Amino acid sequence: MGDFNINLRLKYEQQCPDCGLSDFVEDHASGDLICRNCGVVVEAHVIDERSEWRTFGDKDGGSGVDPNRVGGPVNHLLSDGGMSTMIGGAKGVDHGLVRNLQRMQARTEVTTDRALIAAFKEIGKICAAMRLLDTVKKQAEEYYKQAYDNAKSIKNKSQAAVLAAIVFLACRHTGNARTFKEICAVVPQASVKEIGRIYKSVVRELKLQEELGNKQLEGSHPHSYMRRFMSQLSMQPREFMWGEQLTLALLPQEGPEANVHTPWHGKSPTSIAGTVVYIIANLPGKTHVPLPDICRTCGVAEGTIRQIYREIYPHLKALVDKAGRFASHADIDTLPVPVEVSKP
Repeated sequence: MGDFNINLRLKYEQQCPDCGLSDFVEDHASGDLICRNCGVVVEAHVIDERSEWRTFGDKDGGSGVDPNRVGGPVNHLLSDGGMSTMIGGAKGVDHGLVRNLQRMQARTEVTTDRALIAAFKEIGKICAAMRLLDTVKKQAEEYYKQAYDNAKSIKNKSQAAVLAAIVFLACRHTGNARTFKEICAVVPQASVKEIGRIYKSVVRELKLQEELGNKQLEGSHPHSYMRRFMSQLSMQPREFMWGEQLTLALLPQEGPEANVHTPWHGKSPTSIAGTVVYIIANLPGKTHVPLPDICRTCGVAEGTIRQIYREIYPHLKALVDKAGRFASHADIDTLPVPVEVSKP
């Protein structure tokens, strides 16, 4: 279980040697791992570890085509490794006998496995709807298995909210952070409040803070959203990097500065990410993006971005210097002056 997930995660979290991004698509026909951004083939002759489909007929050369899946991938989270078989019907077979055999097989199946298989199927649907990587799906399945076995907090709770919280947790852990609003858009049966409550309970009961670090799970960092937001706004890869550096300068995660309180501490990570996009998009020579487009992509109100920008503006030159000085002080002076703030 661990080796499979680690290998899969490493495959998709490596950086493209050409553009530096980590957004890949796998061409199963040719066995290539291709960068979505620049088209470079990062890996070749990759082994396809998915399940395979085969087509069988009831008779040799007959027209009764019956496509069947031949063996699912091994799933170590299930008691039988996911290698169970199913009794199916065919022409000329007593259907009453088949139903009796299927009923007997259902009775002998492990109840836990049936519940897990159903949950994993729903997790797969959520991840597919959100276009998440397979690493996120696998991590969500692991967390759900742990919660199912150990966490009392998910008992008698809405299954939709539990699965949404588990996927949210897996997104955080794998560095593919998504907002509660994005999760709710795919799982409308669950509310943001309900998902957040279950998420915190699962993290506490499974002791994930101790295992993975408090900072990673207490709240996502704006850094996690920069590449996705800026990519959706057709900004440049180097601007992705500047955005990430500026968010880390705004909210350091290590060292004594990590505990220093600033006016923007406690703000929503997506709001801070949107403000950073707004700053970079208004610097001379950078990709200009209108504020309404930024707000629509980040899911943040214009007033929220303007408020955080007003708080950051007096400190911006020092922050940009700390972030690698990707803009000169003269460039920063060309930025819009927020209301009630005079140029320093």
